[in-house]
Amino acid sequence: MTAPERPTGRVRITSPLAHAPAHQRRSAAQEIEESSTVGAVYVRSLMRAQRRAAVGTVVLAAVSIGLLPIIFWTDLALRSWHVGPVPLVWLALGVGVYPWVWLLGRANVARTERNERTFAALMESPTDPRGPEAR
Repeated sequence: MTAPERPTGRVRITSPLAHAPAHQRRSAAQEIEESSTVGAVYVRSLMRAQRRAAVGTVVLAAVSIGLLPIIFWTDLALRSWHVGPVPLVWLALGVGVYPWVWLLGRANVARTERNERTFAALMESPTDPRGPEAR
């Protein structure tokens, strides 16, 4: 058996997909509407950002509010403080916690609204990173 002849000059190799239609850019909203893989990535990204905001808020609330009983239990001087006839411990745990929870809630709502505005802006913009004038 003889070896096949090798060409001596340059050889042009082409892809069998050379005549395939050009890729058309689609917006992120079209990707989501069509339930494509890219659209699923966009939605998962939004859900992950919202989950991260919620978990961060819950952890901050649990740690900050959860430490109050421990601080009051370990510090004997704080347990003896009174505001009028009411112990400071009762005021801090029964009344003082609510403004803190309200502030955490407002911060969480602001963060989730910012995530949604970013996502909505992504849905309105074309996928071409160079902008609409590049088309």
